[in-house]
Amino acid sequence: MSAAWIARRPWRGAAITALALTGGIGASGCGEPRPERVVLVTIDTLRADHLGCYGARVSETPALDALARRGVRFATAIAPTPLTLPSHASLLTGLDPPNHGVRNNGTFALEPGIPTLAARLGEAGFATAAFLGAVVLDRQYGLARGFDVYDDSMTLRRHVGETGFAERRADRVVDAALAWLEGAPSRFLLWVHLYDPHADYDPPSPFKEAWAAAPYAGEVAFADQQLGRLLDAVDARWPREGTLVVATSDHGESLGEHGEPSHAYTLYDATQRVPLLLRGPGLPAGAVVEAPVRLVDVAPTILARVDAASFAAADGSDLSPLLAGDDASDRTAYLETLAPQLDLAWSPLLGLRTPEWKYVRAPVPELYALRSDPHELRNQASQRPEQVEALDRALTARLSGARAATRRLEPDAEQRARLEALGYVVPDGPTPTGDLLRPGGRDPKDGVVELERLSAAHRLLTQERPAEALAQLALLEEPGFEVEILRGLAKLHTGDPEGAARAGANAI
Repeated sequence: MSAAWIARRPWRGAAITALALTGGIGASGCGEPRPERVVLVTIDTLRADHLGCYGARVSETPALDALARRGVRFATAIAPTPLTLPSHASLLTGLDPPNHGVRNNGTFALEPGIPTLAARLGEAGFATAAFLGAVVLDRQYGLARGFDVYDDSMTLRRHVGETGFAERRADRVVDAALAWLEGAPSRFLLWVHLYDPHADYDPPSPFKEAWAAAPYAGEVAFADQQLGRLLDAVDARWPREGTLVVATSDHGESLGEHGEPSHAYTLYDATQRVPLLLRGPGLPAGAVVEAPVRLVDVAPTILARVDAASFAAADGSDLSPLLAGDDASDRTAYLETLAPQLDLAWSPLLGLRTPEWKYVRAPVPELYALRSDPHELRNQASQRPEQVEALDRALTARLSGARAATRRLEPDAEQRARLEALGYVVPDGPTPTGDLLRPGGRDPKDGVVELERLSAAHRLLTQERPAEALAQLALLEEPGFEVEILRGLAKLHTGDPEGAARAGANAI
């Protein structure tokens, strides 16, 4: 086994080494036990470095840390995009966004012909159920295909009368999942999506009080508690050794790094590096895989471990060979966010992440040497043009044959309101003109502050605080369509119809 890829807990080193030498750790197959159940948990907007098992010093994640002790922790797992819907589409199909065609939240849907994890497991005789925490994964976006039960009911609104978020807290999502488990067969796929760490950060008591100075960490701690509650119920009913548990996230959260308060508009590791933990039959306890892996590898890995039919075509691949010491796999991660272009007519960002380099195609290209600069603080693009050229060629090759990036959905007024209540920018009208995927327009790294003010204005209007929304809009450097529309709404709500009319005229 390659010590470069598997780091061991000191007290388990001899046992894991012995298993490796005798073939007890390895690719699926070779007579190892097969999982009868798969529990897939995605905790939205979860940074890897906010888990104790990933080195967080200020953290409370005992359930996730226990998964790491009892299973495998992938030290560097990379999401393809900092957007909830496209990233979950990649998780469930093994395809990067250019190949499944879902490029943004709210205006794209997965095409019916693309195979999904749930459909494959259903064909293999698994009951399939999903329980979702936010409207952004509503069934209309295509991820319900293959699930016998797809519970996307958002009738339980968070802080009704205050923010009205179209979101279910983690305890309500787990309540629904536990109710389904009471009558579930022994062979199933259960996907549970917990949205809580997503902005705004407002954990329930007692987490609210315990984490008053770090509310994001409080949201993470609450989600972790509910994950523990779910897994305790599964393990109490069925043998643990027959259940494959996968815990991960769709993307992380910037928390102010690189000037971005949240996510969606940059591609730094603060939003792209996510936790990935696997526990189940044939997997070694306490192992750590250091090799970079990708979110698109998750579905192929699950299919291989349960011995279900694989995808005919996928960008991801089974992770089991890494546990057998295969250190030669090329798992270059594709990265993109089209949200800047589709939401704001700014430039899109596309990139590649290798074990050594992060390259971002942008109006001002970015190149980071990850081993010496893990926080991506020193852009070396101008100093290493040959490296930029090589990675840009590789990126162009990855994009060849991609599905057309055309919007397939136009949300109605109610759907738009529910998404905007979560802080998402949902553009009106057709996709902006110009070449999708081609850098051009404002560089998102130059506009993240303005973007946060725009999102804050959305949230304040939803909370019926128009005067505060106007104060945020007054700070924006680039008044445009979205700004003037929000300004007009805010002025209307403050009793200034003439100001609202002027803002409307400016928007035209």
